[in-house]
Amino acid sequence: MNKAELQEIKRILLERKNDLTQEFKTNKQEGDNHINQVGDSLDQAADSYEREMLFELNDLDKASLESIETTLVKIDNGTYGICEKCKKKIDIKRIKAKPEALYCVDCQSKSEI
Repeated sequence: MNKAELQEIKRILLERKNDLTQEFKTNKQEGDNHINQVGDSLDQAADSYEREMLFELNDLDKASLESIETTLVKIDNGTYGICEKCKKKIDIKRIKAKPEALYCVDCQSKSEI
């Protein structure tokens, strides 16, 4: 992978990080706003469901942010694009499809069995 490709991947990851951070903040504010509302039991049930969904989304966002952070560190320390299991280079097609991939296709497939 050349320097320009690496910089483009880093730019994409930083953009995703920014988007997720903004989404996380928005979801947190919406969740906080729902906590203070009062209504009948149906309203409360609907609000409770929405809060659960927001918390689940936040957990997914947190996991995505952690994955992006890990990838950015790997880019900065020169270990990006190397499979964490077999230590071989991850195919460029996989990197372009999933820049935060930690494993090559073979190792990822084996871990999902």
